[in-house]
Amino acid sequence: MDSATTKGSSRPGILPSSSVLRIFILAAIALIAAVSTCVGVKEAAFSDPGTEGIDFQWSGAHLLSQHEDPWKLYINHQDKGKVILGQQPNYLAELFLLLQPLGQMPFQQAVKWWCGLNLFFTGCILYLVRKMFLLDRDHTLLIAFLLMASMPFRVTLHIGQQSLFVLLMLCITFYAQNPMAKGLALGVSYSKYSFAPIIVVMLLMKRRIGVILISSIPPLVGLLLAWRMLGGSFKSLTLEPFAVAKMAMGPGAADIMTPLEILLRSLGFPLGVTFSIPAILGLVAAVVAAIWIGRNKRMDEKLQFAVALILTLMCLKHVIYDFVVLVVPIAAAVMAPRSKARSIVLLCGAHFWFLTPIIQRLAPEISAMKILTYSLLLLVMGIATSLLQLNLTARSASVPVNDWSGAAKQHVERRVAAGVSVRLGDPESGGITSYGICLRH
Repeated sequence: MDSATTKGSSRPGILPSSSVLRIFILAAIALIAAVSTCVGVKEAAFSDPGTEGIDFQWSGAHLLSQHEDPWKLYINHQDKGKVILGQQPNYLAELFLLLQPLGQMPFQQAVKWWCGLNLFFTGCILYLVRKMFLLDRDHTLLIAFLLMASMPFRVTLHIGQQSLFVLLMLCITFYAQNPMAKGLALGVSYSKYSFAPIIVVMLLMKRRIGVILISSIPPLVGLLLAWRMLGGSFKSLTLEPFAVAKMAMGPGAADIMTPLEILLRSLGFPLGVTFSIPAILGLVAAVVAAIWIGRNKRMDEKLQFAVALILTLMCLKHVIYDFVVLVVPIAAAVMAPRSKARSIVLLCGAHFWFLTPIIQRLAPEISAMKILTYSLLLLVMGIATSLLQLNLTARSASVPVNDWSGAAKQHVERRVAAGVSVRLGDPESGGITSYGICLRH
């Protein structure tokens, strides 16, 4: 019978093995996270009504509930007093239908509900990320506190963006085992369609045809319901969100589209060209990236998901609040073995979550060179993420050696009685060995 050895390898993850140091580090980051989140909540729900919920899509949901076409009103410049703040309706009908309960509330009440829902979405995301990358308790807390301390998270709360909701749908897509659940969650994520191209092409490369077909149900049902409510031309209603995007889309934070758009505008090209040429470049780059990710046999699907999120930020226009999606690759990195790739991922994540806001305050101007530099950093981060060494195929359980006579012994006896191989103290088994006991099953 194998013996339990007290010799162990280092703990997985980036936190130190010392319990005292762990508690100190987590407590310090938790304090920053609490302050940051409180500021975000205050700005979102309890600040000047002229600044809260700037991008929360209440206007579109409210207008649709009144059987008014928010897209047509915006396109025809008839939205004054109806589309408030910065709530340009460049989203699909399914989102406005999902937001109907909030759209029927007074705006100031609805924005408080949406802030609470964003916090709920965050908890669900952290739960799924923990499951996907087998994070232990301390590293789950670390990821949670870092996310909540970050500028993208605080901005998302403040302006009422949909990034956390879409990220939750994408996490469900890549965590769920049921094809129907995967497809429906993916379809709901299309409401913010800038994340769709890389994800869909990647899944096509992996021959997830059934999931992609199912994903067409939510946007199609949303479009049909909106058509029934509004009437008019079905084709026009289908294309209106994209027409709004053409009019309302501003510069991105770290993508390859924005520098080209700035160049074309400086050369005097008309609006149609400055929109379409960068869009084609971004879509082509997204397809190429998706093909590479989907055909890469080295990565499992969860790591492919992490890389896809990073390269989506690089290829297509996204603003600072969308960088909350980096929680997925950062979670993958914190539990990976020490390597240059892990260091690069974590440093790039720190840059976009904590350094970029400082740089933006010092140099607020929109610079093509700065944005292009950030897009190259995302490319480096994506490649580094693809090189992470993850072992997610073996679930492990660890018990302190002093408890070997209790729970661990009973567990092993049950496994042996069931004819399952049990290996103890094997650092190569992929389990947690810092306590000297590894149960592989």
